[in-house]
Amino acid sequence: MKKRLIATLILVAATSAALAGCGAKSSSNDHLARIKSAGKITIATEGVWAPFTYHDETTDELVGFDVEVAAAIAEKLGVEADFQEVAFDGGLTGVTTGAFDMMANGVDVTEERGKTYDFTEPYAYDHAVVVTLATNDTISSFEDLNGLTTANSAGSTYEAMGVQYGATVSNVDTIGETMTLVQNGTVDATINANTSAQDYFNTTGATDLKVAAVDPEVTQYAIPLKKGEDNDSLRDAINQAIKELREEGKLTEISIKYFGADITSE
Repeated sequence: MKKRLIATLILVAATSAALAGCGAKSSSNDHLARIKSAGKITIATEGVWAPFTYHDETTDELVGFDVEVAAAIAEKLGVEADFQEVAFDGGLTGVTTGAFDMMANGVDVTEERGKTYDFTEPYAYDHAVVVTLATNDTISSFEDLNGLTTANSAGSTYEAMGVQYGATVSNVDTIGETMTLVQNGTVDATINANTSAQDYFNTTGATDLKVAAVDPEVTQYAIPLKKGEDNDSLRDAINQAIKELREEGKLTEISIKYFGADITSE
């Protein structure tokens, strides 16, 4: 009887240890669990693409639509938002290598990116546009860019669109530089987000530029995560946060603050 009792206790102990071990392994393989354990989520963003992510001229504080949306998501997850400023292509690469937990930078969902990233549900919508000099009467469509030059952020969808339509693309870091290259004639045009172009016109008062063409296809902005089951629970949690922020009217509030309009619904 004594031997049987000892054997039973050993079996119970072994089972408990095994279950504990399984729990530890599950946690180590779950990105959301690691984020909550660290108490922060690391977010890649450019900090130079107004009004999505940029620095306030007076306070030099990192602000913008994506910055506030990402901070609100982090709050929903119960962790601190740790923003890391990096070039657009560096942010995407950092997500795949694990240097960043996520990226918030007006990253649009494409079929090609879907091969590398698992995207959350969209939280905003836009259109790509071609911006030229106001005096330019030779460009009125994306097809007209064939054989011409454009300027865009490296790794952006807009760079890819320029190449797709036969343009030679120069890479720049900021939207201001992009517009300057168009203004001084270094490039013929830029492909960019309509929201960013309109914000640039409004904030700078530039009258020497115009939107020459608008892509009818809707751009969906979402958060890219590294592919894999490790991010399943994180993606679900972010999707739930986006859903709640939309239902609470917070997404609309942030959008109107930065765009003067609600771009959070199609």
